[in-house]
Amino acid sequence: MNIPVYLIVIFSFIVSLASCAKAPVDTVMEEKQARPNVIVILADDMQIGVTGYEGNPIIKTPNIDNLANNGTVFSKAFATSAVCTPSRTTLLTGLYERRHGINFNSNSSMTETAYNKTYPMLLKKSGYFVGYVGKNHTPIGRNESGVTGYKSGVMDNSFDYWYASHKHLSFYPKDHARHAIFKNAQADTQIEIIEEGVENFMTPNEAFQKGHNFLDSRPKSKPFALLINFNVPHANSTGSMELRDSDLELYKTTYREHLNDVALPKTYAAAKDIKTPKLPKSVYNGKYLETYDYVKEEDSLKERIVREMQTISGIDKLIGKLVKHLKYQGVADNTIIVFTSDHGLMHGEFGLGGKVHLYDPSVRIPMVIYDPRIEKIQKIDKNNDLVALVDLAPTILDLTNTPIPKDYQGFSLQPLMNVTSEKKAHWRQEIFLENLMTIQNYPRMEGVRTHKWKYIRYFDKKKDQDYASMSVASINGEQPIYEELYDLENDPNEINNVINVPENSMIVNKLRAKDKELVKEYRGNEPLNTYVN
Repeated sequence: MNIPVYLIVIFSFIVSLASCAKAPVDTVMEEKQARPNVIVILADDMQIGVTGYEGNPIIKTPNIDNLANNGTVFSKAFATSAVCTPSRTTLLTGLYERRHGINFNSNSSMTETAYNKTYPMLLKKSGYFVGYVGKNHTPIGRNESGVTGYKSGVMDNSFDYWYASHKHLSFYPKDHARHAIFKNAQADTQIEIIEEGVENFMTPNEAFQKGHNFLDSRPKSKPFALLINFNVPHANSTGSMELRDSDLELYKTTYREHLNDVALPKTYAAAKDIKTPKLPKSVYNGKYLETYDYVKEEDSLKERIVREMQTISGIDKLIGKLVKHLKYQGVADNTIIVFTSDHGLMHGEFGLGGKVHLYDPSVRIPMVIYDPRIEKIQKIDKNNDLVALVDLAPTILDLTNTPIPKDYQGFSLQPLMNVTSEKKAHWRQEIFLENLMTIQNYPRMEGVRTHKWKYIRYFDKKKDQDYASMSVASINGEQPIYEELYDLENDPNEINNVINVPENSMIVNKLRAKDKELVKEYRGNEPLNTYVN
């Protein structure tokens, strides 16, 4: 049959119009699929210097090392509040504690308005499938019955995938009734339970367990964001290890042959040897939680460090399986992985245990960002700027092309990761540090750290009051009762307090002024966006 030429022309024109109409839809879909996936891995109480890439002579962390070798290592990364709850909240919100107002003694939970500005909720809003596995230690929301915080259910129900529990998990989460979500896990130990929630990777020749874990149950049409939050090597977990028959050999024997080789801090002081405490008793009475009493004797400290290394290697094992699974699914080349810790930990430096203090063992943290999209020739291997957990939320939003809220107080680290953009970066020259937790024996403290100096000021515990009032006390006239200044270039272990050296008076006055400026800036003038119980 001969079709008239004019009909062929008309038909071709219609097909052409249909193709043009369809093209933008396909392009949008391709752009959505091209947005990178994000995985944020958060350790708990992990000091710097306990990985292979940092030069630790004992521990084996090949998978963390691989992230470091192929990503950007931030060698001067900080937790601005060295306590679980405020620090983890800072990571979520991109805000300093002064602004988000969440701590153990604040008697508060984050409002829904504030929660909706956290980076995972903004990613969800922009089209990401979001998952949370492990430990949560940030109280969020208020339900219809008026219940706030951990029991409100707001956080649990907000994630597309939730395999997590609130507060400390211990090494054996199923032993505790409040962690009922894990009751059907095949494993008994924390890291392996978390591993089940992330993935159950077998071998390419075996079948996956479909629908149970995050990586296999996620929709393949959406980019994903996964938060993996551990409760190790925190003392709540390492202190509850029992070397059960069912434990992996990793948690029973690994590193024990090196027990006598474990290096203690250069400033370590056993409890029996302390003649003059680091801080005057009028400032801090020296008492910390019994959980950290293991630092009082060398043998018990070495035992605990071995357990910490075992659990860090457990995290490393999970990361290895995770990366293998990403490769098997074909998404490894488009998945950003962040590895860090909520803060550090004192290992008996000056006889001190726990965290909270603003000394470097408490506030310094490991931080690695691996973005496979950055070509190796363009990648910054190591950055020495002053960065912090407060910078991760804006960084993640920036790397995923998600708008960053104007009230975020952190900054995107993206310019520090790429050769072409690093030259354009004008970065902060000081980092603000704070402690507002007063329910234990620690005093309130705040300070400023530069590359060369650290200034810390302490306040009288007798003047402790409600949390909101304490957050503005130092800018409303309350004077410190004790101050410290350390020359970090010449005294990196913070041994000699040089606050009263006459030639340092100019830098002291400068840092005092900067401290006040930063407290005022980070606190702001608005009420805290929290529900107060």
